[in-house]
Amino acid sequence: MIFERLNEKNIEAYIAYLKEAMGEEPDKMTADTVDEQGIRNRISDPFYAGTTSILAKEDERVVGRIEYHFYGCMQDGYRMAYVDWVYVLKAYRHRGIARMLFAELEKDCARNGIDQYYLIRATNEEAARFYGNFQGAEMQDVPLLRKYLKTQEP
Repeated sequence: MIFERLNEKNIEAYIAYLKEAMGEEPDKMTADTVDEQGIRNRISDPFYAGTTSILAKEDERVVGRIEYHFYGCMQDGYRMAYVDWVYVLKAYRHRGIARMLFAELEKDCARNGIDQYYLIRATNEEAARFYGNFQGAEMQDVPLLRKYLKTQEP
């Protein structure tokens, strides 16, 4: 298993992975289709430069990824990471890949002096078992406000 950051050289493997993930579990995806050209455009868009995707690859095939970004609080200097997404293809689960992806995230957090990371976790049974095994972490149910600023496409 190798881990590498998403970039122009591996974007096609990433797109193939997204298509496979969407075909396997469309109900767990946040989009209805894979916007291939949009993804190719975003890889060089400065707006997304602060978003990191670490890909788990086996035999040049992307089998999982974790995506996150860093940000901080000006008032107290607290440095945080928000995990946007973590997903491993079904055939590759229960092999420690998601744990290894989180370990890669934590190495990057250590290099950047991050105080804490968090995510909005899935609540299915498999996710609950996975996150329930994290050392030094707590699961919370927190109120969430979400306001859409653009009309969501059906």
